[in-house]
Amino acid sequence: MGAMPRVAQPNGSEEAQEPVALLGNLIRTSVLRFLRANPDATSASISEALGVRSTTIHAYLSDLERAGLVIADPPNMGERRGIWVKYRANDEAITDLYLRLGLAIGEF
Repeated sequence: MGAMPRVAQPNGSEEAQEPVALLGNLIRTSVLRFLRANPDATSASISEALGVRSTTIHAYLSDLERAGLVIADPPNMGERRGIWVKYRANDEAITDLYLRLGLAIGEF
């Protein structure tokens, strides 16, 4: 008998894979919601507002920044020790991802 796949992926679900991976997490969606309401927030203010440890927030911000859903100032060009980074939501990219998810589930 063959090995079972780690994650089941139904036929035709390819279009939903990225939107679900990026938005299908409560912390990520909470960070995006917070940044849409509070542009130019620091990771500390996000951590405090959401009641989530700063190390966790940093990890999710990095993921969201790599995905283009969050814009950092200054951008991540390596080490940022001692620099206050401000984050804001990339509304255009978030809307695009939302629409792609809607298309994938047959909403649009």
